Amino acid sequence: MRRAAGLVLGALLAPAPAAGAEVAVDAGVWPYASVGKLNVVLGANRRAFCSATLIAPRLVLSAAHCLWDGPRTRWVGPRSVHFVAGWRQGTYNAHAVADRYVTGPGYAFGTTAADFARDWALIALAEPVDLRPVPLAGEGDAAGGRREIRRAGYSHARAERMSAQGECAVEEQPDPPLLLHDCRALPGESGSALLRLGEDGPAVIGVLVARRPEGAGGRSLAVPVRSFRAEAERMRAALSPGR
Repeated sequence: MRRAAGLVLGALLAPAPAAGAEVAVDAGVWPYASVGKLNVVLGANRRAFCSATLIAPRLVLSAAHCLWDGPRTRWVGPRSVHFVAGWRQGTYNAHAVADRYVTGPGYAFGTTAADFARDWALIALAEPVDLRPVPLAGEGDAAGGRREIRRAGYSHARAERMSAQGECAVEEQPDPPLLLHDCRALPGESGSALLRLGEDGPAVIGVLVARRPEGAGGRSLAVPVRSFRAEAERMRAALSPGR
């Protein structure tokens, strides 16, 4: 789905360092095996997709605007949402249909900084996915500088194969809470997780929600984990076996 940050406040469009470099990833190997396409059925002949990441056996992280049916001005039904992990030219690692989902409190489809800061979605799957989830980063693991940060997902321009960037520069803005970064963000890549690769293994530090306009010299935007951590932990507990 298409989403641009063209109307964001000037501070968000400040000049950014050189964009993160393209890196090759294998969609059959973790953590990328747990990254997938979020396919949304909008009608008989209408389809759309974003990117998403498995963060628990029955829980997927993406962007809220991916679940909004603009022409009909309504949220899509959960059963219209499909998570397809590790898609690559007709093959995939797993597929599951959504059962329900939660979006950022007060989120309204818009282009203000406050809208972007609430643009996250946690999608509960009808059945668990037999893949290793990608954990959320810890409380004290704030993004900063040019660290080993990657973004992986699927663009409309390259829908059959996963694309990724590495060595992205990330800066955290406290109010409203957003991550400003120079990972590329093309249509379809909304909902991609920003992954921190460290000694403790990969972890999600945020979810991509908007791209910088081409030629604007600004940064792409992501919602930090701290904005949805509590809800993710609540949903993960509720979706655990035996609950």
